[in-house]
Amino acid sequence: MQINEYLRSELVRAGFSGIDFQKTPLGVRITLKTSRPGLVIGKGGKRIQEITDTLESKFNLERPQIEVEEIENPSLDAQIMAERLAYSLDRGRHYRRAGYYILRRIMEAGVKGVEIRISGKVTSQRARTQIFRAGTMKKSGHPAQVAVEKGVAQCIQKSGTLGIIVKIFHSDYPTGDQVKIKTDLLRKKQQEIEAKKPKTKAEKLRAGEYLVEESEEELSMEDKELIDEVDEEEISEVSIESAGEEENHEEELEDENS
Repeated sequence: MQINEYLRSELVRAGFSGIDFQKTPLGVRITLKTSRPGLVIGKGGKRIQEITDTLESKFNLERPQIEVEEIENPSLDAQIMAERLAYSLDRGRHYRRAGYYILRRIMEAGVKGVEIRISGKVTSQRARTQIFRAGTMKKSGHPAQVAVEKGVAQCIQKSGTLGIIVKIFHSDYPTGDQVKIKTDLLRKKQQEIEAKKPKTKAEKLRAGEYLVEESEEELSMEDKELIDEVDEEEISEVSIESAGEEENHEEELEDENS
């Protein structure tokens, strides 16, 4: 832990992520994970030699062997992004602008979720916690232990110390809520349905595709109003007899009356 804190303070601008500490029969092997290995090695290996001498004298390590491992995508490393956020706040950048900048950068790298916490005296003399969230984040269970990476950093200001926590939910963890469509089976089923459909006119007639069902349409409001206005008592009787028959019938009625 002391070695990690020392290297973190020495390699602030180099994008320090952490170390792998291994004891071997030949000595101690330390692997530095950083996004900018050139700043760690230095010109002609001068910087890495100074770090090696300090580890041997200050921490009493026997023949320390330091290796530098470059991180391909620093935006997916929680510790590096926490250190960069702390460095931005230390330079006087506003916490909201710096927080949202780191949040967008991590999400654009292709992760499922990000959570950033900045705790301390951010804007006033009273300490509080400002949280920035995006995407999905697992809080408990096996996914939170395996797929969520956590980075911690500190920023010392005049008002006090700010604590920074960055959590990244990586996209390579299978959550089980993804829907996958089997296109091959779907295309095969569609072809079977198309093959069963009738193709000729006779087959379509036997299948009943040309049958037209009569449906009773509801009357509109205007038609209903016209029907209501018509009074059946006012309709006069209409004769269907011809004109000649009507004249003969009238003459017979006159003879009977006379």
